[in-house]
Amino acid sequence: MMLRKSGCWLMLIALLMLPNAVNGELFTESGLMDVPTGTVLQHGIFGAGTAIAFENAQAARAREINAVALRLNFGMFDRVEMGLSHQSETTGVLAHLKAQLLKESGGIPSVAIGVENLLRSVAETDFSQTARSEFLAVSKTFNLPRIHLISGHIGIGRGRFAAEDRGIGLFVGIRTEFHPAFARGDIALHLEFDGSGVNAGIRHTATSGLQVALGVETLNTPEAARYLVAVSWSNAQIMEQIAAAKRLAKQAALVRKSASDN
Repeated sequence: MMLRKSGCWLMLIALLMLPNAVNGELFTESGLMDVPTGTVLQHGIFGAGTAIAFENAQAARAREINAVALRLNFGMFDRVEMGLSHQSETTGVLAHLKAQLLKESGGIPSVAIGVENLLRSVAETDFSQTARSEFLAVSKTFNLPRIHLISGHIGIGRGRFAAEDRGIGLFVGIRTEFHPAFARGDIALHLEFDGSGVNAGIRHTATSGLQVALGVETLNTPEAARYLVAVSWSNAQIMEQIAAAKRLAKQAALVRKSASDN
């Protein structure tokens, strides 16, 4: 445990010493719509997907495609999450890294540090918020009457999380999930402030692991709003089903053993 914590703090120091680099990922498995959380993917869990952004054309009212992103995120050792992404504006692959310092337990929230956009082999454009983005994120789940489970997230970060005239910015978000029978999966609602704008999104996760999400960025400035569509797949649901089947098989074996002994 001490070794893991020491490694996390060493990683934070290393992140602050790295040279600067572009925009963050959207609708990741361990994040909200556009901001990170204090959680990471469990060991062996991965997610892969694509997101398309549409925004107002400057010379017309019609919408135009602004960005197409491909991403892959995976968890290791239940403490570290790594990711790779590529956007249509860039010429290279961006790397992302997040480490969890604390896991949520009782009144203790989950806490994670990380950095987005590690590589600089990218073409800087006006669309990209051209900065490597370090962050510290804290998350806590609450069980509220009628609303049931809702998670709150808050963090600080540099780069895309901060305004141009500030070195460090604040981001916050909330998430709640519903499990209606007709959905054949989970429906999550996201509302967040990413340091510069208010975003809202909805994500459906099917029992097969397929995720479809819709979102709107910068609701506070409608003329600059971006509309997002994301599709991804994660093996988390399948791994959970396998684990549940193993538990049932183990329980059945114990029942048979108890019955034979009697």
